[in-house]
Amino acid sequence: MKATELAKGVYWTGAIDWNLRDYHGYTLPGTTYNAYLVKGEKTALIDTTYPGFENQMLDRVKEIIDPEKIDYIIANHVEIDHSGGLPKIAKMIPGVPIYCTKAAVEGFERHYDTSGWNFHIIKTGETLSLGGKTLVFVEAPMLHWPDSMFTYLAEDEILFPNDAFGQHIASSERFDDELGIDAAMEHALKFFANLIIPLAPKVLKKLTEVGGLNIGIKMVAPSHGVIWRENAGGIIQAYADWSNGISKDKVTIVYDTMHGSTTKMAQAIAEGVIEGGCEAKVCLLKDGRYEGTHRSDVVKEILDSKAVIIGTPTLQDEPLPTIAGFMSYLRGLHPGRLTQKKKGFTFGSHGGNGGAVRLVEDDMKKAGIEIFREPIEVFYRPDEPEIEICRNAGKLIAESVKNQ
Repeated sequence: MKATELAKGVYWTGAIDWNLRDYHGYTLPGTTYNAYLVKGEKTALIDTTYPGFENQMLDRVKEIIDPEKIDYIIANHVEIDHSGGLPKIAKMIPGVPIYCTKAAVEGFERHYDTSGWNFHIIKTGETLSLGGKTLVFVEAPMLHWPDSMFTYLAEDEILFPNDAFGQHIASSERFDDELGIDAAMEHALKFFANLIIPLAPKVLKKLTEVGGLNIGIKMVAPSHGVIWRENAGGIIQAYADWSNGISKDKVTIVYDTMHGSTTKMAQAIAEGVIEGGCEAKVCLLKDGRYEGTHRSDVVKEILDSKAVIIGTPTLQDEPLPTIAGFMSYLRGLHPGRLTQKKKGFTFGSHGGNGGAVRLVEDDMKKAGIEIFREPIEVFYRPDEPEIEICRNAGKLIAESVKNQ
């Protein structure tokens, strides 16, 4: 695949990783490591690739310019999937100026032998003229590492925000309208749910800051996935909506089961949710015993829901390991940081002392989820009155969600 032109003198020169299936704790169908070449009178390379993919990038750069004639490197982020090609470039072009944040310098020194590297530390609002092309830098700490920054190409109104607005998808299409807007948004939703939720308040602050610059954004070129040229405004608005917790009238039910009792409860709750007029999504957590829903897909459903209900049997006075692991993942993401809080409750069965539902409820509180009602816990298998309790609980939370 050749370099792809975004605008006159602006090119995608990244790499495609067709085989990556697990990254940052979630599943994905491959990814891209997007690097961009901006050519005016002088030339800048924005970001690089994961180690081992540098030659893909350099082959595409060679279609445009001799890589040794690159004048500047813009390093938006330290993480090695974006900086892994830097050591080779720095060796190839000794003394090439590397524009990055102060925190990035510290990060690079922890990752690589940076002796001889020529760092230029940027501040928000600083510009770099390439002659006919002007780069503007915006510090973006904790979006999603302390060193992160955005780069904006003024003449072409292209934002290079590194990980923000990205998607993990390997494809031959380079633009959102080629892949399909709906498909691109689904991948972006999963990316946000698994990486960006903890940063939601910072996202809103940064969007406000960028808006205050009074700049046009015709295109958003992230570090992973397709480039937003048709739906640039749409993905920026989606980040604002997701950060604010705006979601559907939908309830996600997450559970695991030992002998099917918790399944019966989950099904009854789902029936109540539907009867109450809301969309229900039931997710049996993936485990080695069977195929189910992976946690990274579950949190995508939760992001899109106003309520989440979590079920587990009690095993040795604890939740099932699949649920315990999921709750650890959910606590880390902390959807309570979203402006609009989600609500929920727990349920499950036991054959002894029980109590796992209370432990899961504690974890829900730590994740910032508002508790809607007391846990529903049954001994061994639910009888008809208990099934009716589950169904009614589903109906009541659906009615609450609709009135939210």
